[in-house]
Amino acid sequence: MNSFKIILMNFKHNIKKYILYIMAMAFSAAVYYNFLSMKYNPQFLKMKGAYKDIDGCFQAAAFIMIMFLIFFIAYSSNFFLNQRKKEIGVYAFMGVDNSKIGFIFATEGLLIGISSIIIGVIVGILFSKLFIMMLAKVALLDITVKFFIAKKAIINTIITFAIILFFTFLKGYIDIIRTNLIDLMNALKKQEELPKVNYFKGIASIIIIASAYYIAINYKLQSLGNAFLLAVILTTLGTYWFFGSFFSMFIRHLINKKSFLYDGVNIVSYSNIAFRIKNSYKTLAAVAILIAACITCFGTVSSMKYFVNNTHDIEVPYTLSYISNDKGTVNIADKIIKDSNHKIQLKEKTKFLHAPIKNAKYRKSVLILKLSDFNTILNDLNVKKREEILSKANLLKGEAVYVERAGQMLTLLEPLENIKIKDFNFNIKINTKVPVFGNGLPIPCLIVNDKEYESIKPMFKEYQFNGFILDKPENTKKLTNDLKKVLPKDASKTIFTYEMGGKSKYHFIGMLYFVGAFLSLVFVFATGSIIYFKTLSESFRDKSKYEVLRKVGTTNIEIYKAISKQVAIFFILPLLVGAIHSIVAISVLSKMMIYNLIVPTSISIGIFALVYGIFYIITTRKFIKIISPKSSY
Repeated sequence: MNSFKIILMNFKHNIKKYILYIMAMAFSAAVYYNFLSMKYNPQFLKMKGAYKDIDGCFQAAAFIMIMFLIFFIAYSSNFFLNQRKKEIGVYAFMGVDNSKIGFIFATEGLLIGISSIIIGVIVGILFSKLFIMMLAKVALLDITVKFFIAKKAIINTIITFAIILFFTFLKGYIDIIRTNLIDLMNALKKQEELPKVNYFKGIASIIIIASAYYIAINYKLQSLGNAFLLAVILTTLGTYWFFGSFFSMFIRHLINKKSFLYDGVNIVSYSNIAFRIKNSYKTLAAVAILIAACITCFGTVSSMKYFVNNTHDIEVPYTLSYISNDKGTVNIADKIIKDSNHKIQLKEKTKFLHAPIKNAKYRKSVLILKLSDFNTILNDLNVKKREEILSKANLLKGEAVYVERAGQMLTLLEPLENIKIKDFNFNIKINTKVPVFGNGLPIPCLIVNDKEYESIKPMFKEYQFNGFILDKPENTKKLTNDLKKVLPKDASKTIFTYEMGGKSKYHFIGMLYFVGAFLSLVFVFATGSIIYFKTLSESFRDKSKYEVLRKVGTTNIEIYKAISKQVAIFFILPLLVGAIHSIVAISVLSKMMIYNLIVPTSISIGIFALVYGIFYIITTRKFIKIISPKSSY
């Protein structure tokens, strides 16, 4: 039998073992193709404004995916090679030379990889229209979606993945020909020893991780970039030491407690875990860090999308608005709006002052409003927090309410405690973010009592804000053009509409959400596969142990419980550590956004937990099948 027949026979025989690997690779290739296809899609090329954002987002996403796939494919190929050591040893005893054995196994892996790419590209092409429709939906892109096959994207995807596969399996070939193949026969039978416990690293890991959290949360003590870099480095180091030492300390503590060890099947589950920490901690730590990155990535883009959706009323509270206190201009505008095909649901006319701030380095000016007008606006716009705010806004002399400017997503500045305007000094009683003027006037507002407003009024020019809530807000283009034709230039320049607000930044945020969601799906599937591969590699070592346990009277149910606990630890612990890391990261983001992000963060963690729960069930069943193929549970 020649080498190619052996390769094809092995490929057919082992296809079921590689199914998760093939699915992960195929899904990655499909997403990668669709990311690249956007660059060549004629429908996006016509959208000059949105195309730059799309091209930049998807190029960056494609690069990140490739970097991750290099790690994933390399790890997976090592797993498959380790699981075939005994088979490789058999070929050696049969007289097959090292180079031919290396060629057989490297080519088999390459064949599986090529099959994955072909499946992935086909799936990517078939679902490309759906992919674009989903992007258009979340990014609010006004395009007609047509089926399109990007030939250049297909070629790019095949070449990129082929290069990664070639070098990965070339490494596998070199590893095989350099290995003492006779020793491979006993590779799975080597005696294991309990790893030594490093108490210093174990305790230090908790201190390092806690320090990283402190630096991240208190990022204002130094520059954001330095704080971010230092927090990432410390978190990574602390996570590796946590799994390599603290986890070992904890498990050793459990198995030293006789009451715990001899409770049910704990002696089997936790003893196995104690022996495997030495060989598994690097994988578990890497997966925990990747999970933290995935949840943070998905949580961040979800938070941004959630924030934008929930702050739309703050940014665009009116269908149409403009600034003018000229009675003639206001009367003309009112008549045009009244004669349009829109029904007026609310008309807001509010006076304000525009004043420079003397004591704030990074905040140049504020809009000053009367407390009574502020109350009217909150009630007219039916603001949810109005009762809570108004109950606290009984402003005395020298007190004020500070309203953050609309459109501000992130800030590194501390909330102001007081503001100086001319000779007036105001202590900030409430710092909030509610709709006042929206993005038509994206400047912070200072609310003062009516008497102090009248005292300040002679020092600055007074303006009038004119806001309207109309029916059919998405169809204001004609009305906007009509107003611009007749209004003076100073008023015409200040026109802001619902349509303008709806398109200002939603394209970019929507695309970030879309890219982040798909990258996270690729990562969570791949990291789940890594734990799956790692856990199953342990099952081959444990097979003989469970056979002995069965012979001494251990029941199938007890073995099932032991395996379930052992596998659960390897899935739950990295997920738990990664989730905690991500919660800290997103809490920092929440602080910068001045917005509660509990909902999107909880949803993100819940999705990842669900996916890992599915992987856990699949892995447990496969583990049982390997150690006891004839048993049913």
